Amino acid sequence: MRRSRRRTALLAAIATVALAAVVVPAAGVAAAEHILIPIVDQPTPWDPFEEPCTGTTVHGIGIENGQVRITELGPQGHHVQVRVDGEVDLLDEEDDLVGTWTYHIRFSDQFPPDAQGAVTFIARGPVEYADGSSAVITLHTHEVFEKGDAVKHEFAKASCR
Repeated sequence: MRRSRRRTALLAAIATVALAAVVVPAAGVAAAEHILIPIVDQPTPWDPFEEPCTGTTVHGIGIENGQVRITELGPQGHHVQVRVDGEVDLLDEEDDLVGTWTYHIRFSDQFPPDAQGAVTFIARGPVEYADGSSAVITLHTHEVFEKGDAVKHEFAKASCR
């Protein structure tokens, strides 16, 4: 499941870059600022991970479309939601095609004051294997943080149907 955590970190980095472009409202301003950033034909690397249906270590570069939605709450924190659809050719360690995965990602990052909050990542969709068979892959991680950014609860699962 280390791959899912890396993917979560990658999406968090995208969200962080998006947040860097945001001018934080001055302290005491009650209104939240909403920002929408489109993602159009964005090449996206998939670091090596164990594909749960075959047990094969796979990697690839996918293409994604969707959006990043940021709600900036000033000193009260922020919420980030990423919704993308993508497709990636999954390659094994010898760069042979294992299959093509068409997926939908939902990512949310909720950080109120004191860095307490939660991060959730779910990627799910059908994979068509090179041999003509198919399955549905789901990758899911969830982390809850206490004050001071300490991990309170952590969940990670990869499944095949």
